[in-house]
Amino acid sequence: MADLNKDEIRAMGKAVGLDIQDPELTEVMYSLNALLEALDQINPPGLDSVEPLPIILPPA
Repeated sequence: MADLNKDEIRAMGKAVGLDIQDPELTEVMYSLNALLEALDQINPPGLDSVEPLPIILPPA
């Protein structure tokens, strides 16, 4: 997976209502890219053959 750049992270932040300024943006970029890299390493055997299930929550 390609690393996310500052513009992509800034856009994702704005999509969820966060305004990430430049001093924090670099730290967020490194942390998020490290997390994505670590998640990419998780690959249990047979995962590709499992059908995803919808998440159904009980009424509140």
